[in-house]
Amino acid sequence: MGLFNKKSKHTANTANKRNLIPCDRAFVTPPEKYGHGKPPKKLQGSTWEAYRTILRHFQNEHLQIPINTSSKKILPLVTEEKFWLTRECMLRYLKGNKGNVQITIQKLEETLVWRREVGLTVVSKDTKPLDADLVAPENETGKEVILGFDQERRPLLYMKNGRQNTEASFRQVQQLIYIMEAATTFCPQGVDSLTVLIDFKHYKEPGIISDKMPSMSISKLSLNVLQNHYPERLGKGILVNIPWFAWAFLKMMYPFLDPETRQKAIFDEPFEKYIEPSQLDALYNGELEFHYKHEVYWPDLTAKVKKLKESQYSKFLKFGGIVGISEFDLKGNHDEMICLPESQGAI
Repeated sequence: MGLFNKKSKHTANTANKRNLIPCDRAFVTPPEKYGHGKPPKKLQGSTWEAYRTILRHFQNEHLQIPINTSSKKILPLVTEEKFWLTRECMLRYLKGNKGNVQITIQKLEETLVWRREVGLTVVSKDTKPLDADLVAPENETGKEVILGFDQERRPLLYMKNGRQNTEASFRQVQQLIYIMEAATTFCPQGVDSLTVLIDFKHYKEPGIISDKMPSMSISKLSLNVLQNHYPERLGKGILVNIPWFAWAFLKMMYPFLDPETRQKAIFDEPFEKYIEPSQLDALYNGELEFHYKHEVYWPDLTAKVKKLKESQYSKFLKFGGIVGISEFDLKGNHDEMICLPESQGAI
């Protein structure tokens, strides 16, 4: 069957309800049987030379960047930006830009400015922080949920267009940004990508106003955010219950996807084919009897994200608060860095 041919809908098998696991919150660690993260591999050849060039650029104490895309005012990197500029972050951008050092530096600087502009990094009193409270109304019906892990230990991010509760607006893009920040924070040690599960089924429940696709302008803006500011973060994307109008929409959006992202997309195959039952929502033949309760799930998620970030930031400061610290060190329980910023790999 061709890529854009419509297949049958996927329905849940509810016969085995006695094995279901009640669940109304996200959990932060994958099963022990999935193993543990491995230290960063030693960088070799041109990758090592490219990484060193990028690292030294952002280690420059005199480096300053604009406070937003429309301002001529420039400021040095703040501590939170050095925290964001991990070893893996720079390598993700390097890979996403096909090893081109100058373009990688340019794209990293563009993202740093973008993060200042949207409120992920606050360097001006005129900037409103992009936080959980700002986007909370967007998720009252649970249209974006972090729940479970795949066997590669990647967090599972559910996106349910059929639970749409708001009209098209930039706040929908802000919600996507917040949930991406949350999901990547949930990545365990040794993991830096996500598995995204997209369900187009229309859920007829209170508060849900539409199952229509987002406007083309919002969709393009969202795609721009993901491709330009979260490169190499998609491990796998699986799309199910795709109605005819969504197929038409996907055909329009498909040309805007970069080739590597296209290869990671799986169309109309059941989630259960790729996710173990113990980590999968029962709606998709999993064992997690998950019911979204906004007043329970949302504050719990935001509290867990805050705790994880505070733990990683504490490690960052302990290890010197410098550019290039490895996420493996930030997310570990060890007391000494095992992958120094200037080293080729783990000690």
